[in-house]
Amino acid sequence: MSSPRERLIISAIALVRQHGVAGTGITELLAHAGAARRSVYQNFPGGKAQLIEESTRAAGQVATAVIAGFTAADDPRESLAGFVALWKDTLVTGEFESGCPVVAAAMGRSEAPGATIVADTVFSDWTALIAAQLRRSGIAEGTADSLASMVVCAVEGAVVLAVAARSVRPLDDVEKHVAELVRMHRSRVEPAG
Repeated sequence: MSSPRERLIISAIALVRQHGVAGTGITELLAHAGAARRSVYQNFPGGKAQLIEESTRAAGQVATAVIAGFTAADDPRESLAGFVALWKDTLVTGEFESGCPVVAAAMGRSEAPGATIVADTVFSDWTALIAAQLRRSGIAEGTADSLASMVVCAVEGAVVLAVAARSVRPLDDVEKHVAELVRMHRSRVEPAG
């Protein structure tokens, strides 16, 4: 059985994914977690803001581990395809009711400013992992860094659009065009046949 702290973090991730930071209240968090009101303040003296910050950190760590697994592969296009497939499955299985908790935290600065800082760190970690893979595939450092940033922006933006449209098409579009960009930049460094 998980502790009240763990249940609150898991509940915060789930509810922020669905309702955003502002739309996630303490009463709803407690009911979802099956926790007593005192457990919030015993485990998170900073209240909801601290809980959202910790849940963003936890969600970010899980996602970073997933991205690290994908970017361990040789071909960045395969990694992108795997990550997009994971998001598509997550969205379809969840009936397009939930987005990325890290994006939601980034947008919740007024209620949880620390979570926004954590989100920035998480996005930077993802960008660094992708950039490292792009460099290993032969793309120049500056290009790899900016392309990695664009990949994170494109995928996260596609998730937002997919939730709004209740369709995976934005993710399909991102996968197709990012793969084209990666292929184009890799062809600039690959020796002619």
